[in-house]
Amino acid sequence: MYYQLGKSLTSIERGDITAFSHIAAVLPPEALETESLPEALLPPEQTHLARGCRLSIEADRIRGTVQPPAKGKAPEKRVSFVWWKDCILFVDPDGVAQTCIDRIRAMRPHHADGADDLLMDFFLALVQEDLAEIQALEDRISALEQAVLCDRTEKFINQISVVRKELNQRSRYYTQLSDLTATIQENAGELLDACSQSRLQYVMRRLNRLYDETQMLREYASQVSSEYQAQVDIAQNRIMKLLTIVTTVFMPLSLIAGWYGMNFANMPELQWAYGYPAVVALSILVVGGCLLYFRRKHFL
Repeated sequence: MYYQLGKSLTSIERGDITAFSHIAAVLPPEALETESLPEALLPPEQTHLARGCRLSIEADRIRGTVQPPAKGKAPEKRVSFVWWKDCILFVDPDGVAQTCIDRIRAMRPHHADGADDLLMDFFLALVQEDLAEIQALEDRISALEQAVLCDRTEKFINQISVVRKELNQRSRYYTQLSDLTATIQENAGELLDACSQSRLQYVMRRLNRLYDETQMLREYASQVSSEYQAQVDIAQNRIMKLLTIVTTVFMPLSLIAGWYGMNFANMPELQWAYGYPAVVALSILVVGGCLLYFRRKHFL
């Protein structure tokens, strides 16, 4: 897709372009070989496969790569761009740039008649829906917390690990994108008009807020993990308490069994007709006494 940069972003056909001036192109990588583009607008081969957010400021152009965080089990997506004079090319293997362009065209009209304005709007469109996605992550963590409090923790470890992975990806993404935009501001600020400078400042503030929200959720996830560990410790303490009570109850019985299992010749109880019933009664009294003691101490 090709667009004419002006007061509005107008879709045009490749055949209608006589000279590359105020042109934006959104193309898949395979189309770069068939489309006739200026040499300076073409990125190096396999640039779109670079990981993370990267920026390269060259003598006559600026090129970069952006990798938004994957959502759940969705595959990773990337988009790269080349800004040359008043033209910009988006290499879009996964449809990220086209989605952003559609969002930009739906924005309230404002001064955006150059490649610098489009690039700033592109960064803004990249994170336009991120606050809602962060809210969805918070809802997932809240649901996990409720499950922990209700002692429904069968799949907690796997679920919290997935959430933590997504939060780490977002934290790294916002850090890298903040560095990318800051590099543009520091090293290519003279290429931005007043509107673009203002939009860039807004994008950087928004990235900082999103990063702060992500950090808050990371702390929340750690807190929920601590609550889960506390529940595990409580369950283990209950088990140890039960084992301790059982051991304490049966220890006197083991003593009685060991004592009368010696079978010495002069033990009077061995010849006593009521010896066995007496030992049974003694064992019952010991068990009953232990249970009564534990109940009074609120151990049972």
